[in-house]
Amino acid sequence: MEEFRPLRTALCIYETARLAFLIGVFLVLQPEGALAFPWLALITPGALFALMALFWRLNLPRYRLYCPLYLAGKGFSVLTTFFWIFFIKSDTMRGLLFSGTALLVMPGIAVFLLLGDILSAWIAAKLMTIR
Repeated sequence: MEEFRPLRTALCIYETARLAFLIGVFLVLQPEGALAFPWLALITPGALFALMALFWRLNLPRYRLYCPLYLAGKGFSVLTTFFWIFFIKSDTMRGLLFSGTALLVMPGIAVFLLLGDILSAWIAAKLMTIR
């Protein structure tokens, strides 16, 4: 059995769930009357994380070179998510709080995205170091 195979599978599942969660959040938070396409275009680069995790799941030695790119992307993802939480427009936040959506969206962003991205970066760093 290959080293870290269960972690690679978990990483692939997490990245797919993360992408689905982000699509849902962006659809919920889009401004009223706005088309969904421009908002979803902001999510599409996140699909690269899922693809890298899938490639590692299939053949880690061949695609190990993606680890530094993955780590850099996760660093930017954590940083931008952190700043997005604190600098979200107040009218959007007020609308979330009054609709009850904030009870699902904000803890999901904080736990699922921030902690999940930090954990996935740690797993990628481990994958980079195994021979």
